[in-house]
Amino acid sequence: MIPFADAKAVAGLLAAVAEPTRVRVLLLLADRPRHVGELAGLLDIPMANMSHHLGVMRQAGLLDHDKRGRQVVYCLRPGLTAKPGPADRAVLCLGPYRLAVRREFGPPPAVAPRRASVRKARPSA
Repeated sequence: MIPFADAKAVAGLLAAVAEPTRVRVLLLLADRPRHVGELAGLLDIPMANMSHHLGVMRQAGLLDHDKRGRQVVYCLRPGLTAKPGPADRAVLCLGPYRLAVRREFGPPPAVAPRRASVRKARPSA
């Protein structure tokens, strides 16, 4: 079982990406680092809104940033991604968990059903 502190950390990371614009930003940053204005233009939102989203993700530890003159360039924190499989666009590493973003939107992949466990009766005392 995962320790409470680790579960809380993973929940914080998930909360930081639990917003459609932030998911889109993560996918764009999975390709390469980008500056705030570029991200705002690609997603067609005001720069102030983009800065807010980037701040939330930076505070959660998902992003690094680098000032280049007047521009702030954001990138995914090293170690945050894993090599995607053929059906994945990106794979985010969130503590002991992996969050795969699929290339195609559709039902999740089939998972083999768990076998019912058979409990042995305890001997009576």
